[in-house]
Amino acid sequence: MENKDLNLQLIEYRSVLKSLAYKFTNDPEDIQDLVQETLMRALKYVDQFFHNPRVISWLFVIMKNIYINHYRNRKHRHLYENHKVSQLQDLGCHEPFTENTVEKSLVLKDVELALTKLSTEHKEMFEYHVQGYKYKELSELYRLPEGTIKSRIFLIRKSLQKQFSHYM
Repeated sequence: MENKDLNLQLIEYRSVLKSLAYKFTNDPEDIQDLVQETLMRALKYVDQFFHNPRVISWLFVIMKNIYINHYRNRKHRHLYENHKVSQLQDLGCHEPFTENTVEKSLVLKDVELALTKLSTEHKEMFEYHVQGYKYKELSELYRLPEGTIKSRIFLIRKSLQKQFSHYM
């Protein structure tokens, strides 16, 4: 397949890309921008992908990366209600997020990944705290002084805040 053929093939994928873009956003302008940026990048790097028959997979990865970069750089986001996001807010991350499903799943994966980095005891302690357990209740549960519980929750928050600094 020649470069010219691949260029034409990329343009033919425009409607497929538009459908894929709806998975990321419902805003028609954002969809158009996403499709155009995807095609521009694909055309820019067409030589690197010259012999690969899985063009649509390649285009989807490009689109996803463009969207993620745009999502991370966006300054104004809409708040959505979700248990995992309330955990982020409890960490001090008060910047709102959009209601987009893809964004939700990206944030949730980041939260889950961050929580897996905690020790089992710290993860459990933090989850109890997020669920509304008081420091006194946690100190009784873990048989530790209340000050130790406060200190550990503070350190867990600081650790998680550092991991989520790109959301703030």
